[in-house]
Amino acid sequence: MKTLNILVCFFILVCGSLPQISFGSEVIYNIGAHKFSVPQKNIPDLSPWSWVKSVVGLDQDVDSFIFEFSGDEIKLHIGAYTPTRNSLDQKVIGAVYHVSQDEKNRFDAPEKYSNLWYATKNYGSREVLFDENSGYYFVFEKTGYRGLFYVFSRPPEGELPASIDDFFVAGCSGSSTTELRHVSCSKQIFIADDLVVDFSVSLENLVSLVNVVSFLRATFTEWRVSQLGAKA
Repeated sequence: MKTLNILVCFFILVCGSLPQISFGSEVIYNIGAHKFSVPQKNIPDLSPWSWVKSVVGLDQDVDSFIFEFSGDEIKLHIGAYTPTRNSLDQKVIGAVYHVSQDEKNRFDAPEKYSNLWYATKNYGSREVLFDENSGYYFVFEKTGYRGLFYVFSRPPEGELPASIDDFFVAGCSGSSTTELRHVSCSKQIFIADDLVVDFSVSLENLVSLVNVVSFLRATFTEWRVSQLGAKA
């Protein structure tokens, strides 16, 4: 009992010395040469101690930070989104991270999908299906395999496009290797030359991906803080 009392007193002293966290407050993240003021409600609670790493009112110098939007919040801004109560699949969860020029060049290189596009090497038995709901093409690594696939905006025919933006949409994975079940699709976008936003949506909301991208770009523009201390 004496040990328990000592521990309780320790936590009271520690917690009492930290800034108070309140709803509606913001955390400042310095990432590379950029600064963002992120609402506390959009910082996911990934562990019981996550709040210690994101203390309101203090600048955080980081290489990356994680964010989330509820399905209801996304739907409020873009309309076409389909949130489902108590479903993690409907959240938009992602990360913002700093990249070097070499890393950016690798992101932008369409050649990394060359074998998939031409069905060569390990992709000789790839399967391409057109998805009427989204209007995209699902390119599976091999016939009948559904565990991992890629989403293209055009069928992989003819010459590989010179720009990755001319065909690549997202990479998707699910909980089953034989059917499309609990599928999440990941997308990366640049919001600055050296900043990438990596996020995911459920397969059901792939049809709203363009609108989600527009929403995220606008939101991070709103969250950006100028070097003079005012929102950019």
